[in-house]
Amino acid sequence: MHSCFVLPRKKALNLLAMWIYQQMSLLSNYSEQPSTAVLQILKSCFDRTEGMVSFDEAVLLYCLAKDVRSGCIVEVGSYRGRSSVFLGRGSLDGANVPVFAIDPHKSFIGILGGIFGPKDRTAFYRAMLDNDCSEIVSLINLSSERFSSSWSESISLLWIDGDHSYKGVKRDFECWLPHLETNAVIAFDDATDPKLGPRKLIDELTVSGRFEEAANVGKVIVIRQCQK
Repeated sequence: MHSCFVLPRKKALNLLAMWIYQQMSLLSNYSEQPSTAVLQILKSCFDRTEGMVSFDEAVLLYCLAKDVRSGCIVEVGSYRGRSSVFLGRGSLDGANVPVFAIDPHKSFIGILGGIFGPKDRTAFYRAMLDNDCSEIVSLINLSSERFSSSWSESISLLWIDGDHSYKGVKRDFECWLPHLETNAVIAFDDATDPKLGPRKLIDELTVSGRFEEAANVGKVIVIRQCQK
């Protein structure tokens, strides 16, 4: 999908909208194809933010968030706020459910070599302000492990993009699992690389028969609980 942006911009955005809609139709019956006007706004948001997700992956997050009708949205691993902005914008265009961004912003070197730390927090706040998400997205500067034990809200959308080691991603998933709604959607970043934790965990969850893969855009894979 990245190659579509060599086309005239409007045509490229229309193609992206159709492709994202095809993926979203696998998840729900009420997804709407993003209009070109909406995608142009989202492209501006993308250009104003820093992050590890591509534009098509970010639009998927927007669509997933827009479809949430109850509970809340939880993001694990916010970095500098790009994915948080797209979750926030989706919620604002949907049912206005709160978005909670879980990231301690402590000094950390990721499994892929990325360097993270307190400076990312400043960029995160700037991204929220620059993209009108400061009132819908709340930053929680604690780890999943420290914060989830006191959690009481039901979660309809869980986006996991934190520690990509198997131990780390499994820990994050299990911290929030008890709070997921029955029809909750869970999305993982960097989930197509078999050497990384997200892919290994997804394989484990789907083999168990409890979860199934529902959509895939770029390196993001979406799963949901199997319907009985």
